[in-house]
Amino acid sequence: MNTHRSLKILIIVLVTAFLGEFKITPFTSSFRFALGSAGFFFLLLFYKDVPYILTGFITGVFTTFFRIALDAAVHYESFSFIESLLTRSPAIGYYVFFACVLHIVTKRNEHSFSPMMLGVIGICCDVIANLGEITLHLIINNTTIIPTDIRFIIGVAIFRSFFVVGLFTMIESYRLKAIFNEQQMRFEQVQTILSNLYIEGFYLKKTLSVIESITLKAHNLYQDLNKDPNSSENSRIALSIAQEIHEVKKDNQRILAGLEDVIQQEKAIKPLSLIEIVNLSKKANQKYIEFLRKDIELIVTVHNGEFKTPLSYPLLVILNNLVANSIEAIEMDSEGFVKINVKKCNSEVIIEVIDNGPGIHPDEHDVIFEPGFSTKFTETGKLSNGIGLSHVKLMVEELQGNISVHSTKEQTAFTVTLPFFNLKE
Repeated sequence: MNTHRSLKILIIVLVTAFLGEFKITPFTSSFRFALGSAGFFFLLLFYKDVPYILTGFITGVFTTFFRIALDAAVHYESFSFIESLLTRSPAIGYYVFFACVLHIVTKRNEHSFSPMMLGVIGICCDVIANLGEITLHLIINNTTIIPTDIRFIIGVAIFRSFFVVGLFTMIESYRLKAIFNEQQMRFEQVQTILSNLYIEGFYLKKTLSVIESITLKAHNLYQDLNKDPNSSENSRIALSIAQEIHEVKKDNQRILAGLEDVIQQEKAIKPLSLIEIVNLSKKANQKYIEFLRKDIELIVTVHNGEFKTPLSYPLLVILNNLVANSIEAIEMDSEGFVKINVKKCNSEVIIEVIDNGPGIHPDEHDVIFEPGFSTKFTETGKLSNGIGLSHVKLMVEELQGNISVHSTKEQTAFTVTLPFFNLKE
């Protein structure tokens, strides 16, 4: 038995013995109803991996000698060890009988039980264990039991079992909810990371096509120079350049293959619906608003977005960059809003992001999607890098869609239109 499991058994033994002193003794004998029984049942449900029968035996023995020690401490003048042992030892039978019945019922059934079924099992265990303990009292101490006592035992068993099962079910539901929330948070983080990897992979593909073109030109230059006897040195340099660029290309291809493998594995696990994608973007950008310490309300509206799409990452790139652009455009000290309207309309999916920022000058509408162009400044006064909207334009074109902007002094609206047939599974 490993140390971790031994520690669990020790906890069960100590808690049960301690709670066992909160008791009532309804009959004329030393038979008692105590919280220890409820604690024992609860901890056996909580620590499912402990050996029930062994735990029941150890608990019974420890509880018996714990009570004998209390007898010695309280009645030290008239204390008799033999008399106390005979009086307290039937408790061993209770915990052993309880553990045996619970072991027989639960350990042979791999399926989880409903709370109602667990309550019934607890009642059976409690009644059988109590009758077993009373029988031992009858044999050892010559006590008697009447029918009303049995009804009382059953009533207490019903109350105690369903109280334990209710408490256990409540704690389990909180635990499962905490696990779900943690998994959901990790999932959202992974989706954000993978959407960023997707855009990096997209640009890496573009880089590879440029490298391929440069390699071809360098090789053609080498062939032209090689024809001229006076340019042999230059031809060797051109060939060396072509070879080195080719090595860079192969390295980039290996990196791209790794990125695509990660993204494809995640796609195979769970395609997302349009609603889920929008909600992921909302949560991520809500954190961005908090990071910037701005007073901005995110308003989301989705119509007909239940369909799932394998292209969740480019859609996340589009949404995240448009929303982040709107958040950055709203001034620090003003109350702002960003509306995200997404809908499927016939054969198109329309994404609209609206903000109440200062707007974009009409002369700049044609250049805002150019890489490096920006009208925003960082906190240090430096011009922003102007990459976000160029990301969006490239992604939209990759999906065979189009993007437009409409801006006034009161608000700015970016509208993305994508063909539905490119997005569906």
